[in-house]
Amino acid sequence: MDKFLRFLPVIGLLLTFNAAGQISEGGLPPSFLIENEDFFAAAEQLETLKWSGLDLKQLLAEDAANPEQSRFAVPVRETVDVSPEKAGRWLSLPNGDRVWRCAVQVPEALGLLLLFDRLVLPPGSRLFAYAPDRSFVAGAYSEKSCLPSGEFLIGVVPNHTVVLELVVEAHSRQMPQLHLNRIDYVYDPAGLGAQDAPESFGESLGCNININCPLGQNWQTEKRGVARILMIFSNGAGWCSGSLIANTAGTAEPYFLTAHHCQLIGSNPNFNLWRFDFGYEAADCLNPPTEPQRNSILGCQRLAFREETDFMLLKLNPIPAGYNLYFNGWNRTPATNNLVQNSTFIHHPSGDIQKISHDNDPATIFPQAINWGGAFGTSPPNTHWLVIPDQGIYQPGSSGCVLFDQNKRIVGQLHGGNLDPNTCTVSGSWFGRFDLSWDQGSTPNARLREWLDPTGTNPLTQDGYAQPTLLTISGAIRTHWGAPMPNVTVQLSGGSNATTRTDAAGRYTFSNLTPGQSYVVQPWRDTNVVNGVTTADLSMTNRHILAVEALNTPWKIIAADVNGSNSVTTLDLLDARRVILGLAGEFPAVPSWRFFPATTTFSDPAQPFLGGLPEGLLRFNNLQQSVIDADFIGIKVGDVNNNANPGG
Repeated sequence: MDKFLRFLPVIGLLLTFNAAGQISEGGLPPSFLIENEDFFAAAEQLETLKWSGLDLKQLLAEDAANPEQSRFAVPVRETVDVSPEKAGRWLSLPNGDRVWRCAVQVPEALGLLLLFDRLVLPPGSRLFAYAPDRSFVAGAYSEKSCLPSGEFLIGVVPNHTVVLELVVEAHSRQMPQLHLNRIDYVYDPAGLGAQDAPESFGESLGCNININCPLGQNWQTEKRGVARILMIFSNGAGWCSGSLIANTAGTAEPYFLTAHHCQLIGSNPNFNLWRFDFGYEAADCLNPPTEPQRNSILGCQRLAFREETDFMLLKLNPIPAGYNLYFNGWNRTPATNNLVQNSTFIHHPSGDIQKISHDNDPATIFPQAINWGGAFGTSPPNTHWLVIPDQGIYQPGSSGCVLFDQNKRIVGQLHGGNLDPNTCTVSGSWFGRFDLSWDQGSTPNARLREWLDPTGTNPLTQDGYAQPTLLTISGAIRTHWGAPMPNVTVQLSGGSNATTRTDAAGRYTFSNLTPGQSYVVQPWRDTNVVNGVTTADLSMTNRHILAVEALNTPWKIIAADVNGSNSVTTLDLLDARRVILGLAGEFPAVPSWRFFPATTTFSDPAQPFLGGLPEGLLRFNNLQQSVIDADFIGIKVGDVNNNANPGG
């Protein structure tokens, strides 16, 4: 049996990969535009930083000794430390925009993969990466592309040199943060895909069947839940497949089922940079001449996994509302050899466009242990379904794809199999049993029950459902003089309770909100009371009180009211002086910052207290659509000359 199965790990070893595909807005770098051609031609020569590759023979020998990792790109060994502060060159365009450019190069590389440990792009800033011959452009990446972790990736750019071009708009009051800390270079042509394409488009065997062929006609709903996974590891990357999965509460929690062994293909998986590509398919039964579009989600967290049945449950980052995905149902009925009368699986072999395979015969419970070899261990007897498809096959990259029963419910996920690529024949494929993954693990992080049955109803089956329509409330918080305020605590209450903080651009978001509920959003900060409060503020406030020189905005008048009396008097001067002298660590009745809706207006700006100040919060009753402009203005109490640090 071991001899028969010794090639099984090939299904879990992924031969190609690409790391492009975060949210990208398209467009061209400024240096590509005709109107800027003469300007860039006259600019200082582009700085190119170089790193050396490794010995190709040594790499191939290491790959042969460790086939379970199946890498095709490796990180350069020299330190990578690239930022606008340390490398590259800035120039200013005639329209006032600023552009930073820097080239990175690994001679003889077939392609480059760029990993950043810090990328924060404020509104209006854009980042591009392109080959010097302009044959390939990635981007534009914007603030919407950035991750909460601050990490980022670009690649594979099919060239040994990549130019980074960062654009900062003229009116921007905040500089981007960019730090490139790792460069992987492609040494194996398998990493480039067909015709040097940056994806693995067109790399699967011709005997695979596209999802929009006649075989997939009755699977047009379920396919919307299936995605390929680009997995990033410390020593490379690879492909797997999987599916969104329903829960008994019918919510939009983006749970995603795939194979446990997918995380073993490389070392130290970085789940923050795993990418999930939905809708990556041909328009019809024919393979398309050019690569189709996809809907991608970047980043996830691992919730649960178990080696015995080879399952792994992930939770993806929030799904955009317009993706129109599907959460596939499941069947956890205790398995028998008659339970699954025929079966189907939808997958991404070799990271290619979506394919479908089908077995007309019943799936059987495999009664023997399965030795997968190397790092993949051995599966106990009776833990897997055995399926031999009559139509379609599978390949590396199909790992983790879910097995559907005759009722289109998930009953397992692909662990491995035996495929002869020369004849396109399958002698066996093994899927970990969903019913055993349900509750045989000893803790929630080793089973599915708690995640997929949050209501505790304990059903044997769950139907799939379309991506629920959920809403978001988002906005920006700025000082009254327009500076973004990072790290402000923002509280949500009402239909949901949550707390978040503003990012470097002063923005916040509450996602996955149920329509029809009422919500309240309120910012809060009460730190560093002396921030921006000096004797100069006392002097300006005193002149206002004496009617010598009035404070010229309602916001400054509100800032001068440090005791919260809705008036500005000499008592405010006394309380502010106590703070300056360190005799008091807080203001008497108000926090160090006060917040008001950005839509606030005053009938008489010279008397903002008339009729009382507005609430420092926003109310949304019976929320029926997402809100993107729930903005606030921040007032630093005691600071009337606008010199407080917005971040403190």
